[in-house]
Amino acid sequence: MKHEDSGVVFDIQHYSLHDGPGVRSTIFFKGCPLSCRWCSNPESQSRYPQLMFYKNLCIGCGACAAACPSQAIVLSGDGVHMRRDLCQACGRCVSVCLQNARALSGRVMTVDEACDEVRQHWRIFMQSGGGVTCGGGEALAQPGFLLSVLTRLHGELGFHTCLDTSGCAPWDVLREMLPQLDLILLDIKHMESFRHKEATGLGNEPILRNARELGRIGFPVLIRLPLIPGFNDTLENLRALGSFLAEVGLRKVEIMPYHEFGLTKYGALEKEYSRPSSTTPETGRAVTVLRGCDLEVLVHGRRDEEENPMQQSECAEYKQ
Repeated sequence: MKHEDSGVVFDIQHYSLHDGPGVRSTIFFKGCPLSCRWCSNPESQSRYPQLMFYKNLCIGCGACAAACPSQAIVLSGDGVHMRRDLCQACGRCVSVCLQNARALSGRVMTVDEACDEVRQHWRIFMQSGGGVTCGGGEALAQPGFLLSVLTRLHGELGFHTCLDTSGCAPWDVLREMLPQLDLILLDIKHMESFRHKEATGLGNEPILRNARELGRIGFPVLIRLPLIPGFNDTLENLRALGSFLAEVGLRKVEIMPYHEFGLTKYGALEKEYSRPSSTTPETGRAVTVLRGCDLEVLVHGRRDEEENPMQQSECAEYKQ
């Protein structure tokens, strides 16, 4: 695979506590082959920079319209409107907005720029057992850039590296990253390909194939289950997932409870958010079913049962 010197990043977050062991920096790569209906980072799906407009912060001063070279911003009696078909995501309106109502998501970064930003935190990595996580979006969607970043961080600087991925990529692409990785966080969203495609835009075949291959070679993997009410929290799907993971030898699972933290971003992108019919996933049921398959299960943000005691009645209801 050809190394690439630059790529598109939409954020670099420091002091991350839940993207792998220790305290970490997380590089968020822009672009994803999936379009999950519940995605908490909708700005991550497109590979290209995007303009985000938070209308609730806008005071209608018109500075943005005056600065826009594409005439993509229109002032009218009922406020400020965007012509996204004309917007070039140049960011000039962002620089003149004093209310922070506009933000540009996504920028081209070189390997040097991305790695220099995270290496400043090397003392924290060393003291906490942390490192750097590459996520997204989907980092594997920019394979040449990802390989260059991992080679620098892991191969040259010796940092602990982790890939947070949907697994929706060819096995040959993922396999080439493995020498530069210490851990993979792999999402498995649904075991039935049709249902997976219905909610994400693509089937799950490459994801399950990659999971099977990672289990076969014994690579360190933490499976992540984003628990979406009415979609993948059914007994049938949980049992199928548990059986599959036990079969392929991937025995560590982290349940990611449903949330709506990214809801305001949909408005800022003028995209529709598809809310589940219920917003209360059966977390206790998922824990019980998966542990019943002899898997090691934890709930995201809750590291042990003393911090998160499951109600005994809830567990008993689903023991079968």
